[in-house]
Amino acid sequence: MTDIEWCIKYLKGVNRIEGDLSFDKEASFRALTNITMPVDLSDEFYRRQDAVLQDILSRKKVVDVSSFPEGVSLYQGDITLFKADAIVNACNSKMLGCFVPGHHCIDNAIHSFAGLQVRRDMMKIMAEQGHDEPNGQVKVSLAYNLPSQYIFHTVGPIYSGTPMDEKDLASCYLSCLRKAEEMKLESIVFCSLSTGIFGFPIEKASKIAINSVTSFLKKESKNVKKIIFDVFSQFDYQTYQLAMKEAGL
Repeated sequence: MTDIEWCIKYLKGVNRIEGDLSFDKEASFRALTNITMPVDLSDEFYRRQDAVLQDILSRKKVVDVSSFPEGVSLYQGDITLFKADAIVNACNSKMLGCFVPGHHCIDNAIHSFAGLQVRRDMMKIMAEQGHDEPNGQVKVSLAYNLPSQYIFHTVGPIYSGTPMDEKDLASCYLSCLRKAEEMKLESIVFCSLSTGIFGFPIEKASKIAINSVTSFLKKESKNVKKIIFDVFSQFDYQTYQLAMKEAGL
């Protein structure tokens, strides 16, 4: 039995699922990890899960931040493939990842390819905190099976059109950057926070993002050297490109 077959069988048992899943092996493995609460999973599971995820990663092209210049950069691609000090995850207030099998959100992708250790660690962090995560703050976990070292987890605002939305969104970026500075990290990769299902208009959000990070670099940064915005679509890329141009970058 291969590692992925073993993990599928194990997670089906954990989740009390009988019968075959209607996906291929990798999609079935991902779907099962998405729905699993990592309570008392075996060491053998984590060892085999890591082997599966490292095999998946080996068939992809890693994006190394060493090839990017200092300052603010823009990239269109998969944030889970960045080799950086930290990547930023767009979370909901529970901070435990996306439980929808195979969902195409950043939260799902990051948890899926990092491994269930991330949800396990975030469960402990949130249990110690004792309440949902407010907008605009940050929690840190290891990145485990991703090429990066750390994942910064932050909750952006669900857009309602109020000035507080803008303040909270700016706070997401600044909280992450200040945490990176505190940890003496040099590189951080942001997704486009709150512009997906949270509905923040990307034209406005991109300007807040660019203005926040450029202000930080000018006024506060001592350790952080490279800030990269990773976007999903060509429209997103062009929108951020315009915001960077307007900011003189």
